[in-house]
Amino acid sequence: MALIVAAVMPGFLTASLAPRIRADFAFGDSTLGLAVAVFYAVSALSSPPCGRLVERIGAVRGMRLTAAMTAVSCATVAALAHSAGSLTAALLLAGVANGMGGPTVSTLLKREVAARRQGLAFGAQQSGASLGALLAGLALPAVAIPFGWRWAYLGAAVLGLAAAALAPRDVARPASGSRATPPRGLTSIHAIALAAVLASAAGVGFVSFLVSYSVKSGLDEAAAGLLLAGVSLVATLSRVGLGLVFDRRGGEPLRPVAAMLVASVGGYLLLIAGEPVAIVVAALLAGSLGWSWPGGLTLAVVQRSPDNPAWAVGVMMSGLFAGAVAGPLLVGALADRGAYSEAWALCAVLALLAGVTLALTRSKPT
Repeated sequence: MALIVAAVMPGFLTASLAPRIRADFAFGDSTLGLAVAVFYAVSALSSPPCGRLVERIGAVRGMRLTAAMTAVSCATVAALAHSAGSLTAALLLAGVANGMGGPTVSTLLKREVAARRQGLAFGAQQSGASLGALLAGLALPAVAIPFGWRWAYLGAAVLGLAAAALAPRDVARPASGSRATPPRGLTSIHAIALAAVLASAAGVGFVSFLVSYSVKSGLDEAAAGLLLAGVSLVATLSRVGLGLVFDRRGGEPLRPVAAMLVASVGGYLLLIAGEPVAIVVAALLAGSLGWSWPGGLTLAVVQRSPDNPAWAVGVMMSGLFAGAVAGPLLVGALADRGAYSEAWALCAVLALLAGVTLALTRSKPT
């Protein structure tokens, strides 16, 4: 979890700290969307090859490499980012680290955790992403406002080093001859990845502009940061709770996830009201229902590809990251024109399509 938190922090910090970064250099809504999109674009492109690399070098080396790249990237932002371009450039290495984090940790959990506990394990793993958003939200009032936004990135670099220190020293690896070849052609894993594209575009687009929208709608900066932290907290709890449910009931995880995504549409649409109270309620609904799915989808893909878990998770995470590219770009383009109502309606449509895609995905492994 510490590794996943560290890996996602650069993207979430950029979104959360945008109101403070703008005091140092030009960093508008469309530029923010581009910076977050670059981070996730690199993650999307690097995730499948990183999954294959992890199958060769092992989970422990993958964890340490992920943590080291994250620490270097965050330290670079803290020390050298003096324009939107330099900040975005520093996020490139962080994107590679984020692309490697999911396959690395998923491989470790698949091979070290009993099958009856894997729902909880993958829910806890994926809660690291929402926990990272929580810490990023808290970083605005707790660190950036009193001390400066660069100190928040420096703290993320320290977290990356701590994650490297926490990596296990030794994990059993399968013999090279036991590694299966990933299947060719389209499979149900690719259908799940498509759903991840849609759900991620909605969720990351929403969370990337929640602080900016809340401030423009009447909340002060500290309250907006705390709201992002609250959304992240309910998403964290829902991911872990959903994992426990999967362990206890067994069976196919896709149908419950599909139902929650469809239900999240109400939260996205309620954001259109634009009133502070409505924004708080809507954000918590969208966070708990529309951002709870990554653990369930991780469990689904490793069930379908037990011999190649890093490859399967890499494909799914590539979809997740691709959606995280599209979401901020689309929402940012609309937000830059003041069309937040249209932006939240778009998030609702994307979440609905993701739920329908999962509901139509065949339940048997391929």
